[in-house]
Amino acid sequence: MVRRTSANTYLWCDRCRRSFAHEEVSDEACPVCAGAVRPVGKFEALARGFMANELTASDLRSRHRQLIRLIWTRNGMGEQYYRVIAPDVPYNRFEARVTDLLARGAEEGWVRFVLPPAPSADESAYRVEFDDEERFVHELAALFAEPELAE
Repeated sequence: MVRRTSANTYLWCDRCRRSFAHEEVSDEACPVCAGAVRPVGKFEALARGFMANELTASDLRSRHRQLIRLIWTRNGMGEQYYRVIAPDVPYNRFEARVTDLLARGAEEGWVRFVLPPAPSADESAYRVEFDDEERFVHELAALFAEPELAE
C-alpha cells in the first residue's frame, strides 16, 4: 500500500515526474496524470525534482511566444494582416509564421515589444515597435511570397 503519512516521505509519480505530499494524493493516484505514485524520501524527491526540471522544456518560452502573438494580433490586427496579404496558408500557420518573424526581429534588435511594469487592463500599454519598418515589410513579404514559376 502506497499511502503512508510519514513526514519523512513524499509520493513520486514516474509518469509526470513530480512529487506530492501525502495529503495531495487521493486514491493512490497522481493528481496530475492519474498515474501510480510511490513513496520516496525527502532527499530523493528533491533530487528527482531537480533532474525532472532540468530535463523538461520550460513553459516560459511558449508563454513568451504567446504574449508576442497576443500583442501583434490584438484588436483584430492579425486578421487584417491576413486579409490584406491573403497568403496561401491557413490563418493559424500565418499567425505562427508572423509570430516567429517578430520574435526573430526582437532577438536581432529591429523589433521591440513594450510591456507595462505590471499587468494592466489598458491594452495600449502592450505594443510592438519597429526600429526598421522597411525590414519588417520586406521580411513579411518574403515569408509569403509565391515561388517564382520556372520558365
